[in-house]
This record gives sequence, structure tokens and C-alpha cells, in this order.
Amino acid sequence: MFNPSLNTRLVIDEQEYKFSPHPVVPTLVWGQEGRHAIVYRMEPVGEPVRALSRANGHAVALKVFRPAFRHPGLLESAEALSWAHELPGMRVCDQKVIRRETHPQLVGQYEDLDYAMLMPWIEGQTWFDYLQKRERTTLDQSRALAESMVWTLYALEINKLAHCDLSSGNVIVDPSLQSVHLVDVEDLYSPWLTPPPMVPAGTPGYQHREVSKVGQWRSTGDRFAGAVLMAEMLGWAHPEVRENAFGESYFAPDELQKDTPRYHLLQEVIRVYDEGFADVFADAWKSDSLEECPPFEEWYDLVDDLPYGPVASWAPVNPQEFDVETAVPDNIAVPAQPVRVSMPAASAPGPGQTAATNPQVQRSGCRLIFVIIGVALLLLCYATFVAIEWSLLQGAFTP
Repeated sequence: MFNPSLNTRLVIDEQEYKFSPHPVVPTLVWGQEGRHAIVYRMEPVGEPVRALSRANGHAVALKVFRPAFRHPGLLESAEALSWAHELPGMRVCDQKVIRRETHPQLVGQYEDLDYAMLMPWIEGQTWFDYLQKRERTTLDQSRALAESMVWTLYALEINKLAHCDLSSGNVIVDPSLQSVHLVDVEDLYSPWLTPPPMVPAGTPGYQHREVSKVGQWRSTGDRFAGAVLMAEMLGWAHPEVRENAFGESYFAPDELQKDTPRYHLLQEVIRVYDEGFADVFADAWKSDSLEECPPFEEWYDLVDDLPYGPVASWAPVNPQEFDVETAVPDNIAVPAQPVRVSMPAASAPGPGQTAATNPQVQRSGCRLIFVIIGVALLLLCYATFVAIEWSLLQGAFTP
């Protein structure tokens, strides 16, 4: 397997890269090992010839797959879904696949780099890190992370896509704790793609009971795992939820979709935001198939309807119970946030289309904008009508 050192240099498309030192052990290369591949952090040497769009600074990730997971479908998927990097939380879809035919000198020197991928490096910790270390989030951070997660999954759903391998290890939390990014997108479902050689069957702790037999490479493939992740994020602000978490996931793999104390605890905590969250999570938990799980539109509508302002100012929370440092008194008004209009999601291109030519999906934060515009137009029409009437009246009295 490819084993670079800090002195290793790679030249890819006329750009020279060096490997970044590990933040904890600076004498070692910064690499993150996963089930399918090892991901290395690299930096350009000198002025970048071309930085991958949306890269964090100029750092890039080099994903080197294990031999069993190298196949032509990686190239097909990367090319067909390159437009998806415009969707929320999907920056890693801006990929370049290294092939023997396109980079003969590089692959000739390092055989293991055949089918390796170059993509933006996403800064932050994985959700797995938060779960395993029991790292606290506040109510407002939990709400923001769940909102970002549901917007990402809803944008995929609208565009007939699905990640198909959602788990805590494939979600990176931005250092601001305001947004999330999905990684490991090689098995992304699209109706225009050929199924991968090994159909994803889910990850323990996030696996619906039916997918171990039939897989989850389909448009509804994210519905159960996504529901578990959003419930985890919403509930993580509660100390009892953190204390009772299993480890790399909140639920132990053998208790999924069962009536357990962990399930009831999480249900009670997420009710704080709105009763509807407990209802849609229960529907997913009790479902017999992925198709029976609520679509992400239901989750999105719940999140989008939450009041603005700090959660402690409008939710029925006990400040001591949730470790709220500064609760807003009931008699103090919380100023409303400005209208939120997030990045639109480009519809998935069909045959002969590109992302730029397809309809775009706007967040429902635009609803208020439309109301304001409508009121302004009515006032303008009324003012015009009054002006015309006044002009006619003046004309009538003119000799």
C-alpha cells in the first residue's frame, strides 16, 4: 500500500504537492485510515497552479483506495456528479480521479495511486469524534448542526441523490459548529449511475433492519441513518444523552429499532424543540423499510419552522438540565434574525443537461421575501391608483 513520508513530493497536473505533518505527531504524515481507503492531507508547493474549487485554503485530500475498492465506477461517478459540489455540505464532490491513462508517470512510480482521488480537504472533526469523546454541544449548536444536516440531506433528496453510507464517521463538523459536510461519497446514488460492485449495506449503529440483506443503494437510502444522525445532533446538548451514548454511535448496533431506554431518552430530549421531531423519528424507528421512513422534507419543514433566537429563549428547557450558561428571561424580547436564504440546490442533470441549466431549489426562508415583495407591489398599485384618481379630479375642475 502507498506509504508516503514528509519528504515525498507528487506532481499532479503540473502542481507539486507535499504531505502535511500530523497535528499530534509532527514526524508522521497526516493520514486518516478508513474501511475503503486512506486519506492524506497535502499542500501545494509554491504558488498553486489551480486550487480545487471550494478547497479550504489550498489544502487538498488525496484518497488512496485499497485494491479491492478500485474500479472504473469511481471515475464514472466522479465525472457524472462533479456538479454536486454546489450542493450544501457536498464540497468533496469536486474530485479528480488519477488513472494510469491520464497520469502515466505518477502511476508508473506509485502503482497504488491508480484510481486515487484528489479533492478539497475539509477542516473539522467528524461527528464520530464528538460521540466517542462525549464532547459537549450547546442547544444552539445542536440546533445549527441538525439544521445543516437536514438541509444537506433534503438537497440530495430533491436532486434524486443519496449518500448511501451515512454514519458518524462520514460527517465532518465545521470548527464553527454551525455546519456539516459529508465525505466518502464514492457510493453516492443517482438514477443515472451504474450500481457499485459492492452495494452499501449501512454502518453498525445506523443500519435499518432491512438493508443488511438488500443494501441501501437507492433514492431512499439515507432516510433511516439520516434520522438517527439528526436525532443524535438535536439531543447531544443534553448531558444525560452524552453520558448514555454507546460510543461511535448513540445507539448500540443490536438495539436499533427496539424499545430501549436509550430510545426513550432521546425521544424525550428532542421533544424540547418540537413534538414533531419525536413523531418523525418514531416513524423512522418503527418502519419496516427505508421507503416507509419519513422523507427529509418533513424534517426540513420542522427545522425551518423553529423560532429564531437562542433555543433557551423559546423552548421549554430547564437551564440547569441542559447546562445553559445564559438563559434569556421570558420577559426579554429576542430580536428576530434577518431572513435566511441559503445556497440553492441545483437539480440533478438528466441526459443532455448540466447543473447550470436545471431548476434550482430555494430555501423556504424565501417565503417571507415573497410576502414582503407582494405587500410592496400592493402598496405601489394603491399609490398609482390614487395618483390617477387625483389627476382625473384635477382635470375635471380645470376650465
